[in-house]
Amino acid sequence: MSYVLISVHDKTGLEPLARAITQTGYKILSTGGTADHLRKLGFQITEVASYTGSPEVLGGRVKTLHPKIHAGILCRRDNPKDMEELGKMTAESIDIVICNLYPFEKTIASQDCTLEKAIEEIDIGGVTLLRASAKNFQHVTILSDPSQYNEFIERLSLGKFDIEYKKSLAIKAFRTTNAYDGTISAYLEGSTKDQLGVPETIHTMQVMPLRYGENPHQQAGLYSVGNNEWPITSLQGKELSYNNILDIDAALSTLLEFDPTCAVIVKHLTPCGVAIGTSMKEAYLRALECDPVSAYGGIVAINDTIDEEAAIEVGKLFVEVIIAKDFSKEALSIFAKKKNTRLVTYNKDLPRAKFAIRSTMFGTLFQQPDLSLADSFKIAGETPVSEHDLEQLTFAMAVAKHVKSNAIVLAKDFATVGVGAGQPNRVGSVKIASSQAGEKAKGSYLASDAYFPFADSIEHAASFGVKAIIEPGGSIRDDEVIAAANKLGIGLVFSGQRHFNH
Repeated sequence: MSYVLISVHDKTGLEPLARAITQTGYKILSTGGTADHLRKLGFQITEVASYTGSPEVLGGRVKTLHPKIHAGILCRRDNPKDMEELGKMTAESIDIVICNLYPFEKTIASQDCTLEKAIEEIDIGGVTLLRASAKNFQHVTILSDPSQYNEFIERLSLGKFDIEYKKSLAIKAFRTTNAYDGTISAYLEGSTKDQLGVPETIHTMQVMPLRYGENPHQQAGLYSVGNNEWPITSLQGKELSYNNILDIDAALSTLLEFDPTCAVIVKHLTPCGVAIGTSMKEAYLRALECDPVSAYGGIVAINDTIDEEAAIEVGKLFVEVIIAKDFSKEALSIFAKKKNTRLVTYNKDLPRAKFAIRSTMFGTLFQQPDLSLADSFKIAGETPVSEHDLEQLTFAMAVAKHVKSNAIVLAKDFATVGVGAGQPNRVGSVKIASSQAGEKAKGSYLASDAYFPFADSIEHAASFGVKAIIEPGGSIRDDEVIAAANKLGIGLVFSGQRHFNH
């Protein structure tokens, strides 16, 4: 007789899986809540306690930890001695194990979690089932995640269980137990060893394989830290690439700075157009106006449901990805004609990264992400700066913090009109931004991600008609910069907060 053992906390997708398995002749072994759930769905179940002759003990703490269970999993089917010994135990081989674990990470994330609650969520039997099944993957198929069920059902119908497939399932199971144990040990240790809050052990899980990295000769993959839910959904188009994911992250990070209807256009991690509008169409067209040349082949992000009006305009430009909270039926119909264009939606409660992580030859750098923006300012110069001016300057700085340093952003009426990025000297970025803006630089507002080391940037901005400037301040030549602003009649505001972005 062929047995499948099912013991799961997450019961997602269990009904079609159990139906497919029982239709091929397997008999189900199960325990506790899983057994009750399957019975309610109409399946015949053999309780583990009945099979082993040993009832659950210690309030359910010991259920599947029994020689008849683990001998059935670990026995080598091609080893006569193993099979003979299994027969003497009146045990059967267990060919499929379906098991996922108590949600320890979710439990400890709760504000009212106590040590006692956390300890009760430490899965013992489940981890043992996963490890035993994964060890004997040549003879046992282990499903440790509901995301594996559909492929398994398809393979079951075809009878296609090659060793590489079973090995991949075993690897996933071992990764799961590794991450699970790491989360527990980190929690019991107090989670961290330093003020920054970096765990001693960081566990990653592959979210998706990627065809290649930034360039075709580089291998790549997307990994999550912990068991974070995938926060975006692809509705149309080719699979997301490494570069797409980087640009989507840059676009959404910029978009999240703004509450009103906003459009962001990103190319090579750099915002090349950001604007607020009374409608999505207006916001997009104003963002596009900043740099329509760079927008070609970029990514468009909008913080609302894209309607027909906006879709018609966005559809006129070749873009790699369009990301929004959602798409109307009319918008989807319009974009359906562009089959290669990737349409992506993002969750309402988009998670923010806990750390910004960079690899170097000397080790891995961790820092808190730059999620803040100054809300108190010092009027450094003599030229008056109104509340309206401060709002415009704050908008410009909110964009500048997402532009590669040295970053200069020119904005007007809550839309970027010029962006200078990535220059090794600040005045170079000022020249690029003002040249891009042209006539639109007159009466615009300039934001700089760091202080001006010399007055030359102020002088150049004044020559293009910039009205006011916001920068962190803190240079040893602040007096020279202030004097230049006063002489040229430019408003000057110190934010006291730098936003380097290397």
